[in-house]
Order: sequence, then structure tokens, then C-alpha cells
Amino acid sequence: MESLIKQNALARLWAKDTSLWPAEQQEAETLKSNLSWLDLPEQLGALVTRVAARAAEIEPAGFEDVVFVTLGSSSLAAEAALRLPSARLGKRTFLLDHVDPDGVQSLEAILNLEKTLFIFASKTGKDIDAHSLLLYFLDRMRVLGMSSALSHFVAFAQENSYLGQLAVEYQFIDRFLDPPGIHGRYSSLIHFPFFLAAVGHLDAGHLLARVRSMREACGSKASGEVNPAISLGAFLAAAEVEGSDRLVFFSPNTLQPAAHRMGYLVGASTCKGSRGIVPVFGGASYPLEMLRRGCLVACLRMSGEEGRELEKKCNALQEAGIPVVTIELNGPEDLSAELFKWEIATALACSSMGVNPFLDPDTQDSRGRAANLFEEISDKGQLPSPTVRVREADIELYAEGETRRELSTLNMSEALRSFFELRRPDGYLALLPFMDVNPARLGIFRRMSDQLEMRLGIPTLVTGGPRYLHTLAQVYHGGPAKGLFLLVTANPTRDLAIPGAKYSLGQLQLALALADFEALGRQGRPVIRLHLARGAEQGLVQLETILKNAPGNRQPAPS
Repeated sequence: MESLIKQNALARLWAKDTSLWPAEQQEAETLKSNLSWLDLPEQLGALVTRVAARAAEIEPAGFEDVVFVTLGSSSLAAEAALRLPSARLGKRTFLLDHVDPDGVQSLEAILNLEKTLFIFASKTGKDIDAHSLLLYFLDRMRVLGMSSALSHFVAFAQENSYLGQLAVEYQFIDRFLDPPGIHGRYSSLIHFPFFLAAVGHLDAGHLLARVRSMREACGSKASGEVNPAISLGAFLAAAEVEGSDRLVFFSPNTLQPAAHRMGYLVGASTCKGSRGIVPVFGGASYPLEMLRRGCLVACLRMSGEEGRELEKKCNALQEAGIPVVTIELNGPEDLSAELFKWEIATALACSSMGVNPFLDPDTQDSRGRAANLFEEISDKGQLPSPTVRVREADIELYAEGETRRELSTLNMSEALRSFFELRRPDGYLALLPFMDVNPARLGIFRRMSDQLEMRLGIPTLVTGGPRYLHTLAQVYHGGPAKGLFLLVTANPTRDLAIPGAKYSLGQLQLALALADFEALGRQGRPVIRLHLARGAEQGLVQLETILKNAPGNRQPAPS
């Protein structure tokens, strides 16, 4: 904290002093627009009034269902809002945050499209996955005889964006435009989260009051000793310097999406140049021995009885020498203000660490490889066929980079054993399924995660693709080189064409997975891909059995 105070970092942040972070000249020129999120608290009154008016019109308009079509930070915001215990939505709501053709068809089968409102949220709308979903549902409306999206689509985007322009061209019922340059992970106070709050009938007056109160508490006039943003930023930076580079969230189920939003902010901002803070979720079940190996803990809880039980666990960890920060919310209206505090704190922590929080330098290789694969589909009509390393029970194992050379190909069990032996005692495992991770599948992946944590002695994350490409990809590619990465792909039961595109939804999903798989391998990250040749329904059952029976059960992480 002394360093941040000595550098006058907080006052410089509010003055939008871009010299707080390292940047090339061209990057420095865009940093001021990256910092426009600091101005949002002063603009909230008019913003909240407008989004509340639009949300109030949903029910009178006769909509039975609301579908939020969004990936990245907006999908995290939607998930967080929809899971809050006091959200009173009054109608069926769905979150579409993937491009799995099976999942899209399953969703469409339970919707009455003529009475469905689609909410598209994307910073630009240019990302190929988000754009493809937009094209698909625009075409579905056309097939139903609706010549425009006038009465069914709402867009949330940035000013002068592609999505904003499309909303005008296709006559969306409304569009909400945010200032350009705001990065997704610093977007807690843009239109979309407040629309979600209005749809959930949260108290707008309380929400606004909390944000303004937090703005004052974290402002440049608040002294360092009592300023919550400086305290949190200093805590994060100091823990990382001292080797605690995995941020483990303890939270109740209803607040897990909010924890994901905070973790994404911290992880993607700090993880550059093979250092930074990796977010990990579901930590309440982790043994003390695991947490002592380079972890810091964030205890996110609601006030009340449930919160007190969680507080006891976190207090015990603090007494055991684990760095712990506690976040207590009095109600769901506190969440936006708390996220705003974390944004300020993270920007300050990055200044102390000497990294630029607004850049994603390590994800460009994955994006470039994806573009090359789409060109190949356009030229040849199909994706390349990589070499299978091991095949068993309709599951194919692929490896990339150094892992290819170190992997046993005797059989599936030996291949997995040799892969898991690459783990570090202070590392983590990321399970990355490129599919619709519906509740049933999430249950399977969580069981796998629990089994692997017990067996490997390291935290295990489950983050679905392609959503993680918009959130945690910078963490996996640019953060500490301590992770193992296990991608899971599957053949769709029935693919879906994308109107006007030369690729299908299934090809899109697989191409994004292949590109990130290759990029992780070429960056020296231990990575394998398990492909479920007969589809996800049958394949996940087989995969769970294979992982459960693989050798090395209950082995501690190598030291």
C-alpha cells in the first residue's frame, strides 16, 4: 500500500494518467478511452431510467421468453444476475453463451419464437461466434415470415460498433450504446448489467445509491488507509509478488457467477508475460495443504446466517497463514458497486505489478489460427484432420507441442497418466469443454473435477468454450506457466448451417477449439484434446469412466 500511496496512484488513476502502466506509444493513445469506465458513475441516473423503462415493457409486449445471447463478460453478467436469490424475473429466461448446434436446437425446441425476446450483448458484434448466432436467429425470424427484427431483438453494444449499426439496419426494437473503448472486464456500470437488474426487479434507487457511495469511498480524496480500492489493490499485488498467484473464491452457489466475474477481471488484467493471478472457483472444499501452495482466498458472501458459516471457514484459513480478503454483500443491489471497487483495485494492482490491464497480447495467436482455419473451410469445405494419438471407446486423444513428445501412446490410461504427471504442485488443471454445458453436463464435469482434484492435489477449473476465449484465455495463455489444459470436443448430433457463411455452427465450434488447442501447445503449455466421436451424450459418460479409472488415483502433486 505504501508504494501506491507514494506514487499517488489513486489520484493519477482518476486523472486518467496513462503512465501508470507500461504501454507503447500507440497503445498509450488508446488508454484514455480504456479508462472511460471511470466516468460512468456520474452518468448512471439517465442510464438506469432508460433501461428500466425498456425492461418494464417486456411483459406488456406479450413476450413469454427472454433469451440473452452473449459471450464473454456480458454472459458472466447475465449469469450473475439470473442466479441472484432475490431476482424476480416473472418469465422464462435463458442464457445462450455457446455455439453448440445441439444446444441451440434444444433451446429453440422449447421456445415459441413469435413470443421470444432476444437480447444480444456484445462490445462490437464482430466476434465470429456472436455474429454467427445473430445471423442464425435473424434467419429464423425471416423463415417465420418476419421481415424485420423490429419487435423481437434488442442490442447492447458500444458506440460506432458493427452490432450497433446492424441494430439500425434490421430495425431492432431498441439499442443501447456504451462509450467506445471500455474493455469487457471493466464494464460493471454499462447499460447491460443495469438492464439485467431492471428485468430482475432489483431496487434501482438502492443500486444507484450504493454505486455512488462506493465511488466516493474509492475516490481520490479518500485517504489510502481507509480507501477500500487501495487496500484491495495492494493486497492483490503483494500476494502475487510473494508467490500467491492463484485467487481461490469461496462463495455460496448463488454468488458463484459473481465470483467468476471478479475472477475474470483480476485474472485477465494481471496475467501477462507468464505471471499474474489465476482465478479458481469452488474453493470451500479444498484441503488446507492445497491452499498453502501459493493460494490467496476471496470470501464472497451475503450477510446473514449462511454468510457467517462461510466467514468461519475463511477466518480459520487466515489463522493458518493463508492470505484472505472478505467481501460481504447486504443484498444483490450491492454487486455493481462491489465490482466497481474491484475494477479500481485491479487497475491499481496492475500498476504496482508493472503490467497493462487493458491488453490481451497473448491471445492473438489463437485468433490468427482460427482465422486461418475458417479460410481453409472456405477453400476446402472442411477442417483439417489432425493425427489421433490414442483412441479408446469412441474417444480420441490429441496432443500438441511439447506434450506430443512426452505423452505415452500405449493406451488411453497411460496417455492420461503421462499427461497428469506434467502437473506442478502449485499449478492447476483447466477442463475446457467446447459444447453446451447444460445443467446435466455441468454435473458430470463437476464430478470429474472433484475426482481429479482429489487425485492430482491441484485445483481444477471447468470453463466452457468458446466463452472462455472471451474471458480467461489471456489467463491461460499469458499467466503463470503452471496450468494443465484438457479440451473436450464432440461431434454434434445434427449440425446447423449459418446463413450466408461457408461454415456450420459445428465447424465454427470445432475450429475455435482447434485454434486455441494449437496455440496453447505452441506456447509450451501442457495440453491435450479429448474428442467424443459419438457425441456428447454418450461420450461424456465414457469419458467420466475413463478419467475415474485412469492410473495414479489419490497421488499427491509432484514436488
